[in-house]
Amino acid sequence: MEMGVLVTAGGGADSALDESGLWTPSWPVLGKTVLQRWVERVQCLGVGLVSVVDRNPHERHRVHTMVEWAKEGVEQILLIALGSYAEIDLLDLIRFHSEGRRQVTKVFDQQGPLGISLLDRGCILANREEANQDGDLPSSRYDFLGYVVRLSSTAKYRQLVEDALEGRCGIQPTGSQIQKSVWIDETAQVDASAQIQAPCYIGPATKIKAGVAIKGCSSVERNCEIDLGTSLNHTSIQPNTYVAPGLYFRESVVDGTRLEHLARGVTLDLGTAGLSARIGTQARHAHRSPKLALVSQSARPDAKAG
Repeated sequence: MEMGVLVTAGGGADSALDESGLWTPSWPVLGKTVLQRWVERVQCLGVGLVSVVDRNPHERHRVHTMVEWAKEGVEQILLIALGSYAEIDLLDLIRFHSEGRRQVTKVFDQQGPLGISLLDRGCILANREEANQDGDLPSSRYDFLGYVVRLSSTAKYRQLVEDALEGRCGIQPTGSQIQKSVWIDETAQVDASAQIQAPCYIGPATKIKAGVAIKGCSSVERNCEIDLGTSLNHTSIQPNTYVAPGLYFRESVVDGTRLEHLARGVTLDLGTAGLSARIGTQARHAHRSPKLALVSQSARPDAKAG
């Protein structure tokens, strides 16, 4: 039996965009985005048809793709909305659906629907308009009691990172595990004087300078630079981010020039003070200018946020 998998970007129906802060689904989780991890999981089923489309309700791409697949003989279509990371046994979901009497099966956890549905070909062809709003179709309920994180905010993103580093979920960091709970990509450059405390993750092409301290389930994604003496504690640094020397970050996420402090619930622009930069758009060593040396002393308490 042929199956297609349609992954819709933009999150599930319960994603609280006004409370999401800096969070974006493009952020990697220890080397790979949630989208990449979902696609890898469904490819393990031997599925040949996998498509990623925009969830914008004004777009007709999703329903068009489903109908075209159904016309071509695809018997079942699995819909996954990127509103959560859930370690569902997809083979068990397929078995449950096949044994049921409904043409649609929806996955629920204890909080409600997860935005994951399995639909039969006949249902799609008979209800082409409703297929774009599968909540209106009669369905069976598949209750999932395993690991789930609803990715609606930066805090939820950090929960997923910490759970992965602590081994509380099935996500495996990319790169080499050089010691227990420490993953460092082989292309990363880590100064011998840096203090690396498990669990933590350092991604490809990232530079960790002298005197840097990384601890408390912190992660530094690809192509970043953490400059002299800066400390990261329960903090994630997003790809292509430069962080100036001598700073202390706790319970934060830094993405280019923007910082979100989770405990205080605030976002800051570090770029105006030269405390961080987007690599590739600003000079990586702007901290050497006399102006930044003056600004960083007065701005540092905001960046410290500890």
